[in-house]
Amino acid sequence: MKETLEIAAIVLAAGQSKRMGLANKLLMEIGGIPMARRVVSAIQASGVGKVVVVTGFESDRVEQCLIGYDIEIVWNENYEEGMGSSLAMGARALANKRFDGILVCLGDLPYLKADVINDVTRAFGEACGDNIVIPCFGGKRGHPVVFPFRYREDLEMSSGDA
Repeated sequence: MKETLEIAAIVLAAGQSKRMGLANKLLMEIGGIPMARRVVSAIQASGVGKVVVVTGFESDRVEQCLIGYDIEIVWNENYEEGMGSSLAMGARALANKRFDGILVCLGDLPYLKADVINDVTRAFGEACGDNIVIPCFGGKRGHPVVFPFRYREDLEMSSGDA
């Protein structure tokens, strides 16, 4: 096995924030920084290689808040179909590339830290990159999740909100 595994990230930032009323939660500022920007900052600080951000609802505004980052932005025209369609779009963006794992991260984790991402990717490495790694806290599954790259095509088939 390689000493260092290469991980790509897919940030799901296409949702409509329906539970937030009229506000787009990805653009809400926490400590003066939009939520989506905080998430991308944490991922880039973790050392994850490539970052793909999937946008949809208010994509222009979300993309504007992410200017200056070395990321690939993919627009999901079917964002209203749910998170699965965005995950599929992100996986397709990695189709012609080769990584060991895919970190899937929600765009609305304002307190996500690079240390947490590193813990999850380290656990992935300890499993030799062969297992899906899901962090748990208080007995509940959380995010971000790392998938072995061999599941990329399966991720492309995602749909709905599951």
